[in-house]
Amino acid sequence: MKRTNILLLIIISLFFTACENKKSSSQDIAVENTTEILTQKDRGQDTLNTKELTNNSTVTTHKSITTSSTGTFILTDSKQKQYTVDVDNKHITSADINAPVILINLFATWCPPCRGEIPYLSDLQKKYKNKLFVAGVLVNDAQDNAALETFIKRYHANYYISNGKQNDAFAAAVTKTLQLPKNFPLPLTILYKAGNYYIHYEGAVPVEMVEHDIQEAMK
Repeated sequence: MKRTNILLLIIISLFFTACENKKSSSQDIAVENTTEILTQKDRGQDTLNTKELTNNSTVTTHKSITTSSTGTFILTDSKQKQYTVDVDNKHITSADINAPVILINLFATWCPPCRGEIPYLSDLQKKYKNKLFVAGVLVNDAQDNAALETFIKRYHANYYISNGKQNDAFAAAVTKTLQLPKNFPLPLTILYKAGNYYIHYEGAVPVEMVEHDIQEAMK
């Protein structure tokens, strides 16, 4: 029985994982064995509902947002296609993006869970087309455009990926509104509905969970 429990813990820890976002290192480091899913319980109040999935239970806590972050940022991909995005606390707007639901995925090429999510994000972009805009934002990862293009082809990333100079500043503004530390876990995925914060995930999560929330946001 004891050996069975140990094996179960190992399997769960391999599935729910995240990378530590370190500015000074570009090595593959998976450091977390839990995945946090945070959602706004009351859309009209500045409250986040935090659900932390552990091996044995789900713990729900509440945090009150007191920080504020604003700014205008330009996301630029390897082909110089640009999107101007305004961040205003828990809201993002862009005259360049017409999709009602926006999925922002902060990631790094050196992060194994980030790479593992790419095919699923590509499938979601293809499936929901104009209803969903998926934007991968490369953070703390120095890649020139040629290297990024090679990475995109290798992992079949068929959605918009920004490699612009303002990526880190954009990530800092967004994560500040979520009260996350500067070295936030990767991948970090944030979902917005009509420009309003809807839910976010720290670390890799099952694609079925993300798709369910996308469908709910589209209602």
